[in-house]
Amino acid sequence: MNFRKNLLYNTLGLPAYWKACRAARADMEVDEVKTAYGKHRRQYALVLKSKGTKAGRYAFYFHGGAWTFGAPESFVPAAIPWLELGFTVVLPSYRRPPQVGLDGVVADCRAAIAALLPPESVTHLHLGGISAGAHLAALLALKTEWWQQAGWAAGPQKALLCAGPLSLEKLFPQVVFGRYAHLDPCRTIGPDSPQLAWQLLHGTDDGLVALEHSRAFYGKLEQFGQVANLQVIPNGTHLDSGRWMFGGVGEQAVQDFLGAGAGAG
Repeated sequence: MNFRKNLLYNTLGLPAYWKACRAARADMEVDEVKTAYGKHRRQYALVLKSKGTKAGRYAFYFHGGAWTFGAPESFVPAAIPWLELGFTVVLPSYRRPPQVGLDGVVADCRAAIAALLPPESVTHLHLGGISAGAHLAALLALKTEWWQQAGWAAGPQKALLCAGPLSLEKLFPQVVFGRYAHLDPCRTIGPDSPQLAWQLLHGTDDGLVALEHSRAFYGKLEQFGQVANLQVIPNGTHLDSGRWMFGGVGEQAVQDFLGAGAGAG
């Protein structure tokens, strides 16, 4: 047995990880506004802007935590590469199980993108997320109609997915996840899916979300002609897929991905 793939091993690093996130956040010079999009205390989003923010550039980043834990405040450093490119970055929160199921979580994400519709014309729209947030980002990236129904002129141009559960068929117990085939990114993507650029990061020793999730999704992206890259992190655990936020592995790949094409200039 590879002990690095053990659930305990993959979670023991959390205190140090959150400490690094807090340190990175403390060094950020950013305007942060908490905006409610619903009546529940978890129906809010953090809206981040830097001094170099440019009109028309927006990114949504969805936090991790198995759809049940976590908060946007803990993932503010994930906004750094977008802020450096002049983006306004939105980090939504959402209601959690057992109060709501996955349908409710997704409904909150859709409500957030509707409530945070900018007044100006949007030229750049990116999505990102880690762990459960990567699932939400992938699903929203594939649903252009959800953005149009929310008032956006078009769907996202780029999606950054870090250690995401992108194939719900691979999650257990299936008595729970089997109910959400309609929210499964791997089963959603097809020949009629919108074309955008994708960057995936995933560690070989991820004991929380197996690397096979990203490999399966990447295979579907290739099958249907999407522009995609999968960076496999050798010996990487679940947390290693998010260390780019504070200068760790994957930082250059993320900067190169966001700074090219739709994010440049």
